[in-house]
Amino acid sequence: MLLRSILTLALMTTATEVAAQTPAQTEPAASVTYSRPPAPGQLVDIGGRKLHVLCKGPEKGRVVLFEAGLSQFTASSTYGKAQDLIAADTRVCLYDRAGLGWSDPAPDPRTHRDMVNDLRALSTALRIKRPVVLVGHSMGGLIARLYAHTYPRDVAAVILVEATPEQYLFTEGNVAARKAIVAQIEQGLAKASGDRPVVPMAAGTPGDVQLAFTPTVLRTVRQEYQAIDLAPAAMRPAGGYGHLGKKPLIVIRRGKTASPPSDADRNWQSLQESLLALSSNSKLIVAENAGHVVPYDQPEIIAAAVREILAKQPK
Repeated sequence: MLLRSILTLALMTTATEVAAQTPAQTEPAASVTYSRPPAPGQLVDIGGRKLHVLCKGPEKGRVVLFEAGLSQFTASSTYGKAQDLIAADTRVCLYDRAGLGWSDPAPDPRTHRDMVNDLRALSTALRIKRPVVLVGHSMGGLIARLYAHTYPRDVAAVILVEATPEQYLFTEGNVAARKAIVAQIEQGLAKASGDRPVVPMAAGTPGDVQLAFTPTVLRTVRQEYQAIDLAPAAMRPAGGYGHLGKKPLIVIRRGKTASPPSDADRNWQSLQESLLALSSNSKLIVAENAGHVVPYDQPEIIAAAVREILAKQPK
């Protein structure tokens, strides 16, 4: 299982996403045969397009929906360990946004509101019991918040995990960084041949790793970066993606920092804690032994937060 975003060309480290890592390549071979692996979950028609979703756990009772960070999909998502822990007694679903993993791509341009509408269509098609507990990691936190704001009756509670705050995302430096990453993705796409990986892959590289390097996924990663800058001006200030009123909110931030903590560390901590103001019923949890990828570093923190929320919900 691929644990992190891995595209050297496209899924590169930004201040808001997981560090990119490429698989070990002792003898790169551009001619390595690529075969798209079978989908681990099911493909669900949402009206002319299909989204891939992987649900685990008992079918009765509350449902937990995971919203992954930018570029993440079911095979590469850092949510895998947390999903397995929660699925012991609760239904939990992880899906691929359009164009990622095994989901059909969506046309350009694409906005976060489009992603929210896809998730609504998916939950409706699956007949998921509402309201759900919505867990958003990194950029997925913005989508989770926008969903909860747009469809408040659909969401019982929100858990934000190292979620990206608006006032951090739309700084001049991050806007410029996104443009540079989009340019690098386009350089990779210029090398595309069919839907084979656009970079040389070592013999024996798993199919789900190769999938992340295919033009379809790369185009979607570009689309997801561009979607950030399509956010209207009204959504860019703090709280622009929506407040939660009295809805239960747990904010989980990383505990690992430089030693001593840098100015960037302190700024990130402050911004994470500012998310508590999104609800009058909020709580902060610090994952002391985790970096940005809390669901992978300390999945038990995610599972415990979900169980804490569910314990206070009506059956």
